[in-house]
Amino acid sequence: MIIRSSQLEALAESQQSLFLDRLMDHFRRIWPARVEALGDGYRPFLEAAVRAARAYELNTEQQIARFTNLWFVWGPGFPTLPEHQWAAEILHDPERTPHVRIHQLVYETKMRLPRRADGAECS
Repeated sequence: MIIRSSQLEALAESQQSLFLDRLMDHFRRIWPARVEALGDGYRPFLEAAVRAARAYELNTEQQIARFTNLWFVWGPGFPTLPEHQWAAEILHDPERTPHVRIHQLVYETKMRLPRRADGAECS
């Protein structure tokens, strides 16, 4: 049996779509108000988060989901913003594995959330 590259690409796209569907269901339960506010932009928001996660070499579904959750907490593109330089330093550190990077991002978020000036809460 020969599997063509176009068949592999179609399979990968299908898997990606199923993963996004699962993310949509998951975050709809966790962030209902934010999802409602995003409206039709919800799926593109998740797609952008997944692309960003992969750009930082976060490739497992768990790593991508945790990174996406941080987009809900801090906002889209948070590692590129000056106020989140700490996140960029973690994500760009070649000494840290992807597993360690996402763990440290979540840990730092937990440490920094009580200090947010806007009073936003995460669930």
